[in-house]
Amino acid sequence: MEDNTQAVQALSKKDEAYVRIKDRIISGEYKPGSLLVERTLSDSLNMSRTPIRAALMDLCHTGLATFVPGKGIYVSVIGRRDIEEIYEIRALLDPAVLLSFMKQATKDQIAMLRTFADNMRDAVRMENTGMLIENDVNFHQYYTDYCGNARLADIICSTVDPFHRFRYITSSSMKMNRVFVEEHLLIMKAIEDNDQAEAELQMKAHYSHLKRYLIQKLTSEGQL
Repeated sequence: MEDNTQAVQALSKKDEAYVRIKDRIISGEYKPGSLLVERTLSDSLNMSRTPIRAALMDLCHTGLATFVPGKGIYVSVIGRRDIEEIYEIRALLDPAVLLSFMKQATKDQIAMLRTFADNMRDAVRMENTGMLIENDVNFHQYYTDYCGNARLADIICSTVDPFHRFRYITSSSMKMNRVFVEEHLLIMKAIEDNDQAEAELQMKAHYSHLKRYLIQKLTSEGQL
């Protein structure tokens, strides 16, 4: 995952450091269990150590990094409990966010969601993983941003970084990507049909499938 230079230009130095380190953790460039050294990061990102230190504390707060007293800060190792908790939260709350969106969505907003869904389908056809992940993230973030319930959206947003990390791992299989895109298209059809029960059903099924696949994949690779 390349640093998104334009996106971080307007951020504070601490926020910029956070985004750039976060992207490298999510992409797997910084491996689980690896030590995050302030001086090394300062040299790599061409930034002073003060914003790096603050960013590392924020990464610990979001769960992407772990502070070990007397040793330092490490990239968090993904555990089965982490996966189950994040997907449980998403499966419980994301359908509520989506239904809140559907109750008040305009035609233009639904059309924008369709654009993201179609872009995901096109990305799979082109086997463009970067394009796929970008539109997958945009799809879920868009209806969250416009759900009309700020408190509910804030809870969902607290899971975004580990959720994106999980999605990046599951995206390594283009065969499974095709399946996951088809699931998004089923969700999209339910939204366009204003079928709230079907949208909720498909969303929960999608998260259940993602969770099972991620656990299976990491277990087979000896990481769980």
